[in-house]
Amino acid sequence: MDVLGTDRSFASLSTADLLEARDLYHWHLLNKKNVVGTAVGLYLIRSDDPWPAGERPATRVAGRRAARTAVRGERTFENSEVRDYSWPCILVLVDEWIPADRFGAGESQASPDDLVPSTLYLPDGRTAPVCVVKVTTAPPDDSLLPPRTWPAGRIGGGFPLVSDTQGVQELGSVGTLVSDGHTVFALTSRHVTGPAGSPVSSILHGHVAPIGRASAHQLTRKPFSEVYPGFPGLRSFATLDAGLVEVDDVTQWTSQAFGLPRAGELADLNELNIGVRLIGANVRAFGAASGQLRGRIAALFYRYRSRGGFDDVTDFLIAPLPGEEDSRPGDSGTVWYLVQTDGAPLRPLALQWGGQGFLGASGVGYDFSLATSLTSVLRLLDVELVVDYNTGPQPFWGKTGHYTIATFACEQVTDAKLKKLMVANEDRISFPLQGLGHTAIDTTTVAGKKNGGFVPLADVPDLIWKNLPSAVKGGRDTAFRTGPEHPTHFADIDEPLDGTTLRERCVADPANVSVSVWQDYYTRLGHTQPDKRGLLPFRVWQFFEEMVAAIQAKDATRYVAAAGLVAHYVGDACQPLHGSYLSDGLPDGTGSGVHSAYESTMVDRHDTEIVTAVAGALETATRPAGVKSGEEAAVAVVQLMDRSAKAVDPHTLVMAYAAVAKKAGDASVAVTDALWSQFGPQTVGLFVDGAQTLATIWQSAWKAAGGAGAFSAAQLAAVDEAALQKLYENPAFVPSLVLDDIAPVLH
Repeated sequence: MDVLGTDRSFASLSTADLLEARDLYHWHLLNKKNVVGTAVGLYLIRSDDPWPAGERPATRVAGRRAARTAVRGERTFENSEVRDYSWPCILVLVDEWIPADRFGAGESQASPDDLVPSTLYLPDGRTAPVCVVKVTTAPPDDSLLPPRTWPAGRIGGGFPLVSDTQGVQELGSVGTLVSDGHTVFALTSRHVTGPAGSPVSSILHGHVAPIGRASAHQLTRKPFSEVYPGFPGLRSFATLDAGLVEVDDVTQWTSQAFGLPRAGELADLNELNIGVRLIGANVRAFGAASGQLRGRIAALFYRYRSRGGFDDVTDFLIAPLPGEEDSRPGDSGTVWYLVQTDGAPLRPLALQWGGQGFLGASGVGYDFSLATSLTSVLRLLDVELVVDYNTGPQPFWGKTGHYTIATFACEQVTDAKLKKLMVANEDRISFPLQGLGHTAIDTTTVAGKKNGGFVPLADVPDLIWKNLPSAVKGGRDTAFRTGPEHPTHFADIDEPLDGTTLRERCVADPANVSVSVWQDYYTRLGHTQPDKRGLLPFRVWQFFEEMVAAIQAKDATRYVAAAGLVAHYVGDACQPLHGSYLSDGLPDGTGSGVHSAYESTMVDRHDTEIVTAVAGALETATRPAGVKSGEEAAVAVVQLMDRSAKAVDPHTLVMAYAAVAKKAGDASVAVTDALWSQFGPQTVGLFVDGAQTLATIWQSAWKAAGGAGAFSAAQLAAVDEAALQKLYENPAFVPSLVLDDIAPVLH
C-alpha cells in the first residue's frame, strides 16, 4: 500500500459524496460519445470473476488492481452482479463497449476524449470509482393488457386504470389509497390520470366502469435540490409523475394491494437513509399488465435523459429477478414494496412511473422499472397512506386447484354412460387435461367473466356467485365475503369444544352431520353470525339432491350444471384450511397470509408438477365407497375433510409458513418453494382424494336416480354453454342458504 497515495476508502463514500462527484463531472460525462445514462450504485463484479474467499485483504486488493489494468470484455447487467465486497460507485451506462486498448491517436482508434475515467476526483481529495456498464436500450414490451381475473368485491393496488386523453386510451395501475384528511384518492402516475376532471375507469364487478375523476393535484418533476435539499444536484430534475384520482365510492375500495399480503408501515426515506445499502434489496409489486412482479434495486438516482444541459433523474432503477416477469407499459402507477429480510410485512417504497428496456448479450430483453420514492410523493402531494381499509384474506382454493380436481374427476368416473357425458362436457365443467395450468385458466375465466360470457362451472361459485354482489347478474352475496354464498365454502369444525372437535364427533358418529348439531356447536363457541357458521358438507348434500332430481327429470343440462358446480365445494373440502378455524393463521396473527400462499401461490407455481403427479397417483388410488343419499354425501365430505386435515395438519402448515416467511418474507418464491418442499407430496394426495371423492359423488347420484336408463345416446353429449350459464345466473338454481335456513331444503 502506498501510504502517501490518494485515499481510496471507497466503502466509506456516502450517497451525497457520489452525487457530488457526478454533479462535478456533469458536463464531462454528458459529452462522452457513448454515455447514455448514469446512476449511483454498487460496483458490479462480472459473474465469472473468482470470489476472493480465503484470501488476505491485501491479496484481494492486488487482484482487483490487476483486473483493472487488464483488458476485459464488456460488463452488462446480465453478466455481472453485486457481491458482498462491492463498493459504492458511479454507474456509467454506455451503448458501445470500447476496450481500453482501442483508445489512441490512430485512425482506427477511438478518441481518448471519449474514454470514461475509472475514478472521479473531488476538490478535497476524495475519489469516487466509476463502474462502466454496457447497455442496449430498447422500448419496453408494449403488448396489450392481458386478460386477468379481477375480484369483483373491492378495487385496490395493482388494479387497472383506464383513461382517455385526446382520443388516446391510457392504461395504468392503481398504486394505493391516500387521503388528505377528508377525501380519499387512488394514487397512480400522472400520465395515467390525464388532465384534471378527466373520468377514470377500472374493473368493477367484472366490467370496465367509471370509478372517479382525475384530481388537479398532480406532480410532474421538480428541481432535484427541492426534493432532496441535502443532496447536490444543481442541473438536475427529479421525475415524480404522480397523480390522484378522486374516487366516487370509497366503500368499493381496499387499501390492500391485489396479489400481495398486507403491507406494513411506509419505508420512510430521507437523505440519511437512501443509500447504497438499498442496492440489491428485493422488492415486490403487482402491475395491471404484468401481474406479480419481483425485482431488486439495481441503482439509485438513475439519470435517464439529458436535455439542454439538464438531467432528468429517477430515484430507483429496479431490475427483474431472474426468471420473473418483466414490467410492461400498463404497470405505471403501481407501488413497489420493500421485502424485509426478517420476514416482517412488506413496506411501501416507490411509485413506478415508467420503464427502460435493455437488451442482454443474448438478445433477450430486460425491462427495468423506473420509480419514485413514495415518501417524496406523499410529502409533495401532502397526503397520507390509507391503511387497513377493507382488507382481509380471500378464503378460496385457487382456480388451478378447483379445475384440476374437476378435470381428473371426469376421467375417474367408471360408469360408461356417465363417463361419456362427463368427458363430453369436460370443457364446460373445467379444462381438458392439456389445458390445465394457471396461465390458460386465467385467460379463459377472465375473458368469460369480463365479457359477461360463460365461465367453466367448477369455479363459478368463487368467480361469479361469491365475488359478484346479488345486484349484479349471477351474483349471490350482498358484498365481498358477506352473504349466503360465503359460508357454504368452508366449515371450521376443528375448534375444540368440551375436549373434542365437531369433526371428530362427526367421524365417530355420522348422525352428528346434522344441521341442529352444527347450530349448537357454533352457538356454544360464540359464532352466532351467519358468515361464521360454515356449512360446506350440507351444500354438497343440497347439490346431490339436485343431481338426482335432474336425472329423474331426464334433464342432462341440469345434471351437468349441478355436477360441475358441486365440484367446487368438494374441492374446498380437500383443502385443509377450509375445514379449520386456523384458515389464515393463529388467532394471535401468527402465520397470517398462509391461506393464499399455500392454496393459490404455491399451487399455481407448481401446477405442472401437480398435474403430472396426480395423473400418476390416480392409477393406483383407492376410491371411497359410494353413497346413496344427500345425507351420506355430506358424511363423505366430512370424512374427506378429516383425511385432508390429517394429511396436511392446519396447525403444522401455519407454523411452517410462519417460520419460513419470517426468514424469506411473505409469500415469495422462497416461501412457496419451502412449503412445496415440505407439503408437496401430501398436497398431491389431497388432489387425488378430492378427484376420487368427487367422481364417487357424481356416480352415486347417477346410480341413485337410475341414470343408466334416463338418457339416450344422443343426450350423452356436450350441452349448450348458454343454457348452463342461464342456470348458474339464476339465483333460484340450488339457492345459496346459510346454516340456519338450509334444513328445510334437505331431505
